[in-house]
Amino acid sequence: MIAKGNQRSGGQQLATHLLNAHDNERVEVAEISGTIAQDLHGAFKEWRATSDGTNCKKHIYSLSINPNPADGTLTREQYFEFIARTEAKQGLTGQPRAVVFHIKDGREHCHVAWSRIDLEHMKAIHMAHDRQKIRAVVQEFARDHGLTLPKGMTNNRGLGRFNDHAKGVSLAEKQQEERTGLTKEERRKEITESWQHTDTGKAFVRALESKGYALAKGERRAYVVIDRFGEIHALARQIEGVKAKDVKARLADFPLEKLPEAAKVQEQARKRAQTKTDTQLSARFKEHAASKWGLLKQKQHTRREALNNKRKAIVERHQQERKTLLEAQKQENIARAEKREQATAKGLKGFLGKVTGISALLRRKHKQQDQAKTKKQAQAFKTLKARQNRQVQDMNRRFRALGSLERRESRSLKTALQRRQYKHLNQKFRQAVSSREPEKQIRPSQGLTQQKYGKLHRLLRKPLILLQNYLIARSRFSNKKKS
Repeated sequence: MIAKGNQRSGGQQLATHLLNAHDNERVEVAEISGTIAQDLHGAFKEWRATSDGTNCKKHIYSLSINPNPADGTLTREQYFEFIARTEAKQGLTGQPRAVVFHIKDGREHCHVAWSRIDLEHMKAIHMAHDRQKIRAVVQEFARDHGLTLPKGMTNNRGLGRFNDHAKGVSLAEKQQEERTGLTKEERRKEITESWQHTDTGKAFVRALESKGYALAKGERRAYVVIDRFGEIHALARQIEGVKAKDVKARLADFPLEKLPEAAKVQEQARKRAQTKTDTQLSARFKEHAASKWGLLKQKQHTRREALNNKRKAIVERHQQERKTLLEAQKQENIARAEKREQATAKGLKGFLGKVTGISALLRRKHKQQDQAKTKKQAQAFKTLKARQNRQVQDMNRRFRALGSLERRESRSLKTALQRRQYKHLNQKFRQAVSSREPEKQIRPSQGLTQQKYGKLHRLLRKPLILLQNYLIARSRFSNKKKS
């Protein structure tokens, strides 16, 4: 199994990601503890409010648990046992947490989020060496339950693990793969081959262009390449075994100040990709896209309709509560008036009360009691209204969160459809490259020929420039002498 944890902020974005029903076949919020709100957006908002009383900038600790498919799925008891072990190791026991289960591509995995803020001491829990601690928990858990571990999780490799991290795929690179369908490995292989089969800057640039890449100047004044789908990549990182200074030396004929800005080249590449997509899309793909959008809209409509029904029920309940309170207060006032009417003295006793002033005193006392009762009833109605307004605000917040979730799901579907289109374009592009005539392809032998002339050109360049300057100066001198 694989477990990855990190400290982070952005609770609302995390909640939207965890509830995304398009990227996941099934989403189950199994637990939300330690908060008043019982939805992810509300719970994470409470966590953020508590973190405002501290200097903590990353108040959430997020963990993903991915079992090895070869070992089968874990039971819920095993998942929560692993979560408890992690809490004990990281010092998060008793902290507010949320547990969400996903099924993606038929594989179940789990996400856990904790609040790092210790409310008793109003400070963030220290998370030193958290990844090494998770590694230890994974190893112990796998040993106790007879699970197999990936090769990288079996032994503690110390600093050697950072080399593997560099070879791996970062989150940004993973998102690029999702958008384009072109993997990091494929891209590095194509660019590395172009580098190895050429030895001059011009030949290398032509080789890149033949494979759909364009050279440009990055924001940090470094060489970048833009692929045929408009994604930007640092050139030196795409060539295996080559450093930035080697790239700079090879591309001496292409100084950065003469190269176009990466943003402009990116925009042009995206426009070309979109034009090709629009012209080459088949009717079958358009039907597939329309079907996917229809299913997503139906799912979103069902979910929104359920929340709408909850809001209608809340509005009706609020109206009923106000009506009931006002009716109860009215009946209470009537009963009090009737009781006073029955207790009012009549006849000789009433006459004596008027003469002695007792009746006037009773009226003043009743008036004061009525004023106090009216004030108390108004306060009760105000309290009820404030509670109901909080419930309405909470419902409005849930609708805003639902809007964010729907936009996230729509963006995920758009990315998935775009990835499918780009895979089709990529396949056609490679077929076109492989079907070119041999003399139009960049071959190692051609690169070697260019290498020979490139070296000769570099050797003769300086003497030719000196000779040219000498001839120009001599012609000027002769012209002045004649005049």
